[in-house]
This record gives sequence, structure tokens and C-alpha cells, in this order.
Amino acid sequence: MAITTIDGAIAGMQWPRVIMKGITPTMVVGKAQSLWTLAGTVGVGAQDTTLNGIALDGGSTNIVGQIPWTNPGSGNSYLARVQAGATVAGTLLLCDRLWMNGGYTITTTTAQNSTTPTWPARDANGATAGAGVMIGLEVSAGCGAAAPAPTISYRNSADTATNTGSLIFPTANSPATGSFFMFNMAAGDIGVKSVASLTLGTSWATGTINLVAYRILASLELQALIPNAIDCLTGGFVRMYNGSVPFLVFIPGAVTASYINATVVWTQG
Repeated sequence: MAITTIDGAIAGMQWPRVIMKGITPTMVVGKAQSLWTLAGTVGVGAQDTTLNGIALDGGSTNIVGQIPWTNPGSGNSYLARVQAGATVAGTLLLCDRLWMNGGYTITTTTAQNSTTPTWPARDANGATAGAGVMIGLEVSAGCGAAAPAPTISYRNSADTATNTGSLIFPTANSPATGSFFMFNMAAGDIGVKSVASLTLGTSWATGTINLVAYRILASLELQALIPNAIDCLTGGFVRMYNGSVPFLVFIPGAVTASYINATVVWTQG
């Protein structure tokens, strides 16, 4: 059954999940940092090393690095509250991690092909078609002094192939561990169903990269040292699906290293 009242949301609220992370690499204003790769509470996330990658299910057994999650015994799950603070201004994104891969050769400039598995049934509609699903390039070990312009070839949520996605914001020389470069989509597309290839175009010399399929659940605007919060009303009462693998992405407004402290609350019933 769905939760349809405020009383129902309150009755189903779970204990707060706490996240504390230090973003120690030099950040670039407006360019995202994935907290998956960084130490803290929760700890450094697991990575995959295969081109096809793995679909992620954090329900029965949590994936190393995810914000703790438990499937409900019955009923549905929703995002009830997100509260966070940071030492620099920026935007904090709470996301669900659906798939990740690895195995890319950092010096290869031509297309590196993959056959991705079916996404978990956690797109915006609770299905596998990919509505609302985005792709990010995550740096899991700092790269060399080059600035490629990667592109992906993908199938969209309408099951149309083959479309091309380029980066929303460009890469930079020597991106640090945790740098998270988001791909856009072709005009009219609202989500990604699968990824066929990644093309760097230019060698990144050294480092380790992977792709991540993710869905943004909530966005929180932060001022330096001034926390903010959204709840089940102001956050839109977003549906969380069984097997969710929540993690955080921070888009900084300053280059200074930052500490992130956050709590998230789910409600189930």
C-alpha cells in the first residue's frame, strides 16, 4: 500500500542514516564530486572492474559504500527528509546508484564497447526502461594531465538506439579521485536504458575511471556553514524502490576542500 497521509509518513519513518565525508581533493567550482570514492561514514565504496559492469541491488545485502538501506517488510518506501551542511557552498545531490562498470583502458582513444545488463527496476517509474536515469563518469583513481572530451553511445528510455551523450561540463587536467563528470542526453531523451560504448577521444595517460548509472532523488542547496533540509512535503515525497543504493554527489561553489555532514530518513509503509 502507498503512504497517502502525513500521519502515515510519520508512522513509517526509519532511524536517521548519518553520512560524514571529507572532500580533500582540490575541487573545481561547478564540477561534481562523487562521495562514493571518499573515506568517512559511510566508507569508500566498492568498484567494478568489468566493461559490462554490474546491476546494483542494495536491499538484502548493502553494497559497500552505500548509505544504509533496508527493503520494507511490506508496502512502499519514500524519501522523508534530507538534512546536510558543508564548509563551502554548493549543491548536494542524493542519488540512487543503479549500475557501475570499470575495465576501461585510460589510454585508448577509440570506442570501448560494453553490453550492459538490464537496469534494476528503479527508474522514475519503478521500471527497467531508464526513465530519469543518467550516466556519470566517475574517477576512482586520479587521472593524468590531459582533458579528454568523452562521449557515450547509449539506448534511451524509449528503446531507441544509438544516441550520443557528451559531457555537461568539461573535464580538467589531472582530475582528482571522486571527480564525477555527468553526461547529457540527445534532445528529447528523458533517460538512459543502456550504454553501448565510451569514447575518450584523447588519452588520459594514467588513472582509473568507471561509468555509473544513477537517478537523482533530491537536491539540497547549501551555504557555507549553514545547513539546509527538505522533508517529505518540500522534497516531493520521492518514491524509493526496493534494492536502492543511495549515495551523495556534491557540486561545489568554491575550490576549498569541504566537509559534508548529512542525515537522511526513509519512511516505509
